[in-house]
Order: sequence, then C-alpha cells, then structure tokens
Amino acid sequence: MLFTRIGHPAFLDDTAAFRATDKAHIFQQVEDDYYVVALEYVLEEGEGQYPMEDVLDRFLCHIERFEVEVPVGAGGQVDLFANSQLERLSDAVEQLVGRRAYNVEEDDGIALVIDDSVPEGR
Repeated sequence: MLFTRIGHPAFLDDTAAFRATDKAHIFQQVEDDYYVVALEYVLEEGEGQYPMEDVLDRFLCHIERFEVEVPVGAGGQVDLFANSQLERLSDAVEQLVGRRAYNVEEDDGIALVIDDSVPEGR
C-alpha cells in the first residue's frame, strides 16, 4: 500500500471537537484526548487486510473513521488514524507518508517493510 498524503477533512476545523497540536496536521479530539490524522493511501493489487493490520500494530494506532475525505489519487482512500500518544502518531506520519508499506516472508514469519524508493508514494 502506498501512503500518498496527509488529508484535512473539514470536520477537523471544528474547535468544539478538535484542538490543533504543535505537529502539523495532527489534532487532539476534545472528547477523549486521542490524537488523530487523516492519511490517504492506495491499496496495491492483491492487498486486503494486510499490510494495514501490521501498520496499525507497528504504530499502535487504530482507524477512528473511514472515508473521511474524497481521495485525490485514483483508487485512494482517506481514513482518520488515531493514537493516544502524540509522538507515536507523529512518528507514524513521518515514517509512512510518501512511502510504500508491504509484507515480506522471512524465515521466522512475516515482516512489515516501509520502503521510500517507490516514486508513486512521493
């Protein structure tokens, strides 16, 4: 899957529900103090539940809301990712946006790879 960009759905501008943070594009939900960011991604041929499950596990995130904005890229989807720690969510954004995440088989199981050598992800 290619993580192509950070989104900004209009509902994030509702100051009664969200507060801006010192990290660009990451907001804190007033209701539960979770941090959220909208990310656009494109699934590649043959991908289903994985590698998304592994991405969420690696960064201890969950998807708070699905399809929160019209995607820019063909075949893209923009979801709202959430985490209880600002630094952890910021790290996920830095490591994912502009990169390809995929699984590879290794001797001891399946490993998630985050690759920045894919031009489509930039």
